[in-house]
Amino acid sequence: MKLLFLTHPYPNYVPDLLLHGLRKLLGPAAVEHPRKECLYQGVLGLGVCPANQLCPGWFPQDNGQIDRDDIPAKISSGFFDCIVADVRAAGQWMPLLENSRSPLAIIDGEDRPVPIRPGRYVVFRRETAGADYSIPLPMALPEEIFNWIVAYDDQPKTYSIGFLGSTHDGERHRFLEQLAARYPDALFSASVVPSENNPLPPGRFGRDEYYRELQKCRIVLSLAGAGGDTFRFWENAACNAVHAAQQLPLFIPVDFTSEESILKFSGVEQLQRAADRVLDGSLPAREFIANGRLHLRQYHFTTARARYFLDGVKREFGAQGTRPCR
Repeated sequence: MKLLFLTHPYPNYVPDLLLHGLRKLLGPAAVEHPRKECLYQGVLGLGVCPANQLCPGWFPQDNGQIDRDDIPAKISSGFFDCIVADVRAAGQWMPLLENSRSPLAIIDGEDRPVPIRPGRYVVFRRETAGADYSIPLPMALPEEIFNWIVAYDDQPKTYSIGFLGSTHDGERHRFLEQLAARYPDALFSASVVPSENNPLPPGRFGRDEYYRELQKCRIVLSLAGAGGDTFRFWENAACNAVHAAQQLPLFIPVDFTSEESILKFSGVEQLQRAADRVLDGSLPAREFIANGRLHLRQYHFTTARARYFLDGVKREFGAQGTRPCR
């Protein structure tokens, strides 16, 4: 399969994670253009990414094997079996794409759905419950990050509940304050969102320290951020800890099963009741964690997400290779 992935230079979790899975599945036949330099430098999703947040070697190197020659001519001739475009990059290519015979998929990985006019393409979207005629495409976890997290499985469990992150509006901070009053042995830190002027705000952990500290927690907590789908959710699913996640109106293909591989909650009181079951031993934590990790490996690594994406493209375009966007 010959696939073209039209990129935007700024880091963006959903398209970057999808590209990672496609590259691992298709090798050099998954051609990203222009070459997204930040991925090869170890940047994963973060627009502000100091050295202690890098993920060295997470993205497959191209080693000069990626053929990026004559891309406009190849688009025009229908050379590619599929063209994928980050919504941030699609506009500049649309005059060529509208006349190409290649099936086109637009990836909307933004915190809020981007208005996209109808056209002969299919839209895959991060923030959707599946009722807007787009195909849900949440984030996923690279196997390389899973292995990094698992390397800290033997950390002693010194904290009850853990959440380490940033807060853009104070909502996370207020939620964590309520929990901290009940669980004084919890590990909570909600720093301000990093910026170019303040890339290392107080309370912000480096990535390696972040994974090591999370692995000291018996429960890891996922809360909504600027968008509902967060990379933290997928990192937490890899931890040797019970994963508790806020219930959100998002569609996750082959979702984790509540009370079997994840604890879902709608408010702080419900979370407290669930956490107490873990901490008093009435919930079989070891089995629960094993179920979640197995489910993550089978259905939510980036390679699994890439297969899901390719299946969606084939289903939507069919044998004819074109369809109008609904």
